[in-house]
Parts: sequence; structure tokens; C-alpha cells
Amino acid sequence: MTASRWTGFGSRRGPTEVWSDWTAADEAGDAKRAAQLASEMLRLAPDSFDAWFHAGLLSKAQGEWAQSLERNARAVELFSSRDAEEFDGVNPAAWNLGIAATALGDWATARRAWTAYGVQGLGSGFEPIDENFGMVPIRLNPDQPSLPHQVPPSAGAAEVVWCWRRSPAHAVIANVPLPESGHRCRDVLLHDGEPKGFRRLGGQDVAVFDQLKRLEDSGLPTWEARVAGATTDDLQELSDQLEQRGLGLDDWSGMRLMCSECLHGTPEEGHHHDPAPSDIARLGLAGHEHELTGILKAWTGSRPAVDLDLTLLW
Repeated sequence: MTASRWTGFGSRRGPTEVWSDWTAADEAGDAKRAAQLASEMLRLAPDSFDAWFHAGLLSKAQGEWAQSLERNARAVELFSSRDAEEFDGVNPAAWNLGIAATALGDWATARRAWTAYGVQGLGSGFEPIDENFGMVPIRLNPDQPSLPHQVPPSAGAAEVVWCWRRSPAHAVIANVPLPESGHRCRDVLLHDGEPKGFRRLGGQDVAVFDQLKRLEDSGLPTWEARVAGATTDDLQELSDQLEQRGLGLDDWSGMRLMCSECLHGTPEEGHHHDPAPSDIARLGLAGHEHELTGILKAWTGSRPAVDLDLTLLW
């Protein structure tokens, strides 16, 4: 590789020196300098997979999605057989390209990226990806960054919610998040692919992924219903009725702020927190008033022993 003049230092520098300074900028949390050094590295080493991949990671951390797409697309092109040996045959730039393309709604590029990564069955085309990738827990408003210089999205308090995963990088919230999270049921989220803890589903561990961005706000209002006199079967029937109409219900009765071990890891056997005792069920509901009231009126009408108090939260 040939050296070029680094104007910030007044001497000729090569990729090794720039990379060393870039690493130092990462450690110091100097995002502006890291960005300058990343651009310089790409000029010094325009045919280096590593240079484009790490520059693409920086763009991803900073939420510069168009730049991340461009850089990761170039890294995908430069991925060699030697690089494949280092990464066990999997091209990590293809994954980050898929995330950037999903953030931008560039579904044709996203499909090519996932195919390059090894995800089968998505084909080609420009229409949005809307496949069934199963249920996944996603951490809203992550309170710990995953990458240097990353500023995680923050609409409110951190909360892990279950979502319907529609592609390798985006999912729809199935739960009714607490209002403190600043999110709503049916919001569409962009998420990362690095596991950050696990939750149990059907007797198996399922990786928790961090939210990167909210792609769509569902606009569904969030309500709190305090219900007395309802059995577990009663509440399950109400949940089924709401789900059939695209609305949401969560039992918030025992919810509490989670400790760090619960929020970020896989709690060990025997690790638990006792729920707050109450003979009143506290439910989180999601839906527009005209949709909810009809269902709730019919549900309580057939259950004279049930008392329900409904409050709009936001």
C-alpha cells in the first residue's frame, strides 16, 4: 500500500499509523476524529475489506445508514477467500449491509445482502420483506452501547418486549410496552443481530437483540385496565378477542423494574423477584377507543362479577 499525506499531522502516514490512531480515538470516545480517520483509511487502503468493513461499522454505530450501506456494499465486494477463512465462511459485512438497507427501506439490496450472508428463501424484488422469522425479544432503548461511538435510541426507559420478527433485522412489537418506554404495541423496530442476553420461550433460550431504530410508530394508544373478579380463563378469552382484531393485551400485574442481571443476561436458576401482591389484575391494552370499548363492553356484559376501570395512558 502507498502512503499519502495526512493533513492533520503534516507528515506522510500509512495505514498502520492511521489504524493505530483510529483505535486510540475509539478508546477515547472521540467520534469526530474516528470518523476523519476512517475516511483517511479508505483513501489509503481502497481495496481493503477490513478498512471498508470497520468504516461501515462506524457508520452503523452513528446511525449514518446511507453511508453504512455504501461502505458495507463495498466490503461485500472485497470479501476474499482469505477473509472467509477468518470469519468461518460468513461475510459479516453482508449482515451490516442488510441492516443498513432495512433502515433505508431498500428491500432489493436487503434481499441481496441476506442472500450473501447465507439466509435462504428471500429471493429478489423491491417489495418489503415480511416473512415469519418467529418470536424474538428486543431491548427497547438499550442503556449500553454495542459499538464505539454508538448512541443507542432513547425514547424512554429500557424494556425487553417480545416481537414478531419479519426479517433478519426488523420486527413488530407484540407486547404492550409500558408508557415509560416511549413505544407502542405494533411499532416496527430495526434491531441488531448480536445476542445481548437470553429469554426463555417454549423451554428454549431465545437471544435478546438491541433496538437500533424505530422504523414505524403504530400510533396505537396505550391504555391501562384494572380488572377485579376475572379468572385466568376470562383474561385469556379477552386477550384472544383483542389479538384477533389486531389489538394488544399484556398482564402488567406483576411487572417491576428489572435488575441488571435480569435485563442484560440470562438469570440463573432460582433468581427471581416476587411480584407485587394484588387481587386486581392490571392490564396493558393497545387499540383505538372505538375498537376497544365494544369488545370490553361485550366481555364484561357476559361476566356480571367482573369490574373494569379503563384509563388512557398515552
